[in-house]
Amino acid sequence: MQEKVAFLKDKPHEKGIINNIVFLPWKDGTFFTTGGCDHGVVLWKEVEKQWKAEILHRTLHSSAVMGVGGMYGKSLIVSVGADKRIIGFNTVHGREEFRYQLESKALGILPNPVDHNLFMVQTG
Repeated sequence: MQEKVAFLKDKPHEKGIINNIVFLPWKDGTFFTTGGCDHGVVLWKEVEKQWKAEILHRTLHSSAVMGVGGMYGKSLIVSVGADKRIIGFNTVHGREEFRYQLESKALGILPNPVDHNLFMVQTG
C-alpha cells in the first residue's frame, strides 16, 4: 500500500522562506534541519510518523541563514549566513559552541563524510 504525499503542518520559520534543508547524519534519517531568511535554524524530529519542529536559534545570525549541516558523531549543527558568520550549535546542551567571522558572505556548507571534524564553506 502506498502512502499519500503529505505536507508538514508546522511553519516555524517566521518569514516562511527556507534557504536550506539537510537530513542529518544521525539515527537513520529521523532528523533534518532547515535554515531560513528569518535568521533561524530549526531542527525537525520524526516522532510517531510525524515531523515536529524545534527552533534552535533565531538570534545568533544577524541576517539570512544560507546553509546548515550536521557534524557526524556529534550533536552539533553548523549554520552559515549572509552575515558572514559560521555558528556551531550544540543540540544536546542547547547553546552555541563556536562562532567564526568570515570576510565574505557564506552561501552553503558541506560536512566531510570521511573526516568528521572538517567541513567546507562556500562563500561569495
